[in-house]
Amino acid sequence: MHSKQTLKPKRRMTPYLITVGVGFSMATGAIAAQDTQEEPMESEIPAPTIDTDGDGTMDAWDRSGDGKPDAWDTDGDGKPDLLDDDGDGKPD
Repeated sequence: MHSKQTLKPKRRMTPYLITVGVGFSMATGAIAAQDTQEEPMESEIPAPTIDTDGDGTMDAWDRSGDGKPDAWDTDGDGKPDLLDDDGDGKPD
C-alpha cells in the first residue's frame, strides 16, 4: 500500500486562516471599543427651564412640575446651586 505523506493544501492552510481570522476580529473589536469611548457624554442635568430674574437667561428648574422654580443656578455653570427643600418657591 501506498500512503500519502503530504497534506492537502486546504488542510495545511487551516491553522493560518484561523489565526488571521482571530486577529481581524480582535482588531475590529478594539476599533469599535475606541469609537464608543470618543463619544461625548451627555449631562445628567437637563437645561434650566425658568427665567426667575427676567434677564432672558434660563436660571432655574422646576423639578417637581408645580410651575414654581425649585432649583437655581446662581453662578451660571449650568448646574443647580440653590435648592428649595421646603417647597415655598424660594431658595433655602
